[in-house]
Amino acid sequence: MPSQRKRHKSRPAPAAEAPAVHAAVQHLPGATLAQHLASESRTLGAVVVSYKADSGSRRIDADALAQLLDGVADVYELENGIETRRLQDGLPDGLEIYGTGARFYPAGPAWAQATPEPRLVHRFTNLTRLTEDLASEARAGGVRSTDAAVVTRPAASPTPTATPAASTATATVSGFAGEDRSRALVKLATTGRQAIIRAEDLLPGVPLDWLLTRGQQVTGLLDADAHTLDIRGLLLRPGSPVTAYRPGDVALARVKSAGAGDAVVTLWPGADFRIGIGRISSNELDAAEDLLTEGEVVRVRVLYENGAVVLSMLDVDDDDPQVPAPSLIAGGPPWLDPDRPYASIFGAPGAAGSPTSACPGGRDGGTAEAHVGDASGVEPREAEPALTPPERRSALKSTQMELEAARHAIAELLVETTRRGATDKIARIWQDKYDSERRKADDEARLRADAVRQLETLKAELSRTQAKLVGAKKLRRSVSSKSEGALPALFSDPVEQFRFELYNEWARAVPAVDKSGEPLGDYTVGPYFLASLSVLPAPQRSKALRAVVDLVADRTGPLRNRKPHVLRENEGAHAPARMRGEDVCMRLYVEQGTAAALRLHYWKLKSGGFELHEVVPHDAVKP
Repeated sequence: MPSQRKRHKSRPAPAAEAPAVHAAVQHLPGATLAQHLASESRTLGAVVVSYKADSGSRRIDADALAQLLDGVADVYELENGIETRRLQDGLPDGLEIYGTGARFYPAGPAWAQATPEPRLVHRFTNLTRLTEDLASEARAGGVRSTDAAVVTRPAASPTPTATPAASTATATVSGFAGEDRSRALVKLATTGRQAIIRAEDLLPGVPLDWLLTRGQQVTGLLDADAHTLDIRGLLLRPGSPVTAYRPGDVALARVKSAGAGDAVVTLWPGADFRIGIGRISSNELDAAEDLLTEGEVVRVRVLYENGAVVLSMLDVDDDDPQVPAPSLIAGGPPWLDPDRPYASIFGAPGAAGSPTSACPGGRDGGTAEAHVGDASGVEPREAEPALTPPERRSALKSTQMELEAARHAIAELLVETTRRGATDKIARIWQDKYDSERRKADDEARLRADAVRQLETLKAELSRTQAKLVGAKKLRRSVSSKSEGALPALFSDPVEQFRFELYNEWARAVPAVDKSGEPLGDYTVGPYFLASLSVLPAPQRSKALRAVVDLVADRTGPLRNRKPHVLRENEGAHAPARMRGEDVCMRLYVEQGTAAALRLHYWKLKSGGFELHEVVPHDAVKP
């Protein structure tokens, strides 16, 4: 019997009992574990988790199960094979556990009759749900042996018990579980015990690590029986984008769907907006579905036209400052992150990480195995017919049954020939048959291993193809979203040509409703300005024109983001400003976050207005 096993005491613990220490997963040989389970002195239920060495991630997390049980029952882990066979040999018939799965063994005199059926893992199994079901089964059947008579004794008149009301509790987020991060593990502040937060109680389909962070403190309603914490009261419901973004701000959005002529993006759950292809690409031959991928995080500019919210992706540069996405849980992180790996949250529940739509006939969710060829565009070879996975498993199982039958036949034949004095000829015939069946089984095993390797290769290729597709669409979108190149020279005077280009840029950049409040102000062109502008390539010339528009039109929001500041005589923080009489030399950002980012130098005139001086790299600090 393991010395680390916890026991329930026969009397309730006093109120001042110290918080329980979480039980660890125990490992015992199969024969020893069988003796422990069959022992009459065992007073605590036990869950035995078995796994195959080649099962990979498709196995029950014994550590997570032990945290959920928290001392209600012991958790043992056993590798499938010789140890599970030794466990079977030491238990009554029908109480074994094998393969990848788990089984709960209650305590008490009648434990063998009360042991429920094993829970095995197959390719459609939802592992998170199976772990919770095992924990619930153990809590319901984890009765002390000293109380067994009380539990099994029929009651003359059952007395209804009131369901305990949920109580308010504070906890700290300690981690996330589930392939789709649909469960968050939290530690209660008062007792130190574990509870879980379920994604379906908050925003179904949104992974919980988009809403919460490790170490974050949350408060909600605790269901002590189900060990769940409901924090719906902490949900933040952003209203209109007006409350989060100013005109011209760059925001993060997630692509919900994309068609030929438009796309639908969401700023947060429930705030969906349609963007026409004309506001995604300046090329009228482009299609939105060729530029955007469902589930991708993109940057959009928030505009307000005639009181309506309008989103645009035209002329949104990677170095434009962006406003962080809002948090959806009080104290949580921004719910969108441009660096988060690609994942879809708009399909059916469970689509992220374990797609259910790929195999609608599954009980607990689908799998991508059956359709990996269609999804990646790679067609399987047709040189020779290949068995489907169910057919291969059925053939292997039939072969194993025939092998077992052959073993029994050989054993009976040897006994019979020894007793009757027969020759070894018949035994040799059966031995040859056994060897033939064993070779067939080996061939089936090799076929299965080859199929598994091919599947892993296709899955890896699919992942790489998806990443390349997202990158290619992003690059194409970046190129297509740029406005047309520099305008043709329509004036012989360079100053008149510049004024025409500046007015054209102002007309496009400033929404119609803001033009009366943000007109082009007074400015003059310095002697060096047009020369510095003429050497710039078309994209940088367009950026410089937008910077001049923000300055001359005094656009409060965009100009603030360009951080205009005084150009000083030297690099000292308190150095005097560079002056020309009573005019002050200023500079502002044309680019950010790029090598040799451009800056606009200009004179702020004492008489009012501006003189545009020069467009230079950020290292140039002298006018």
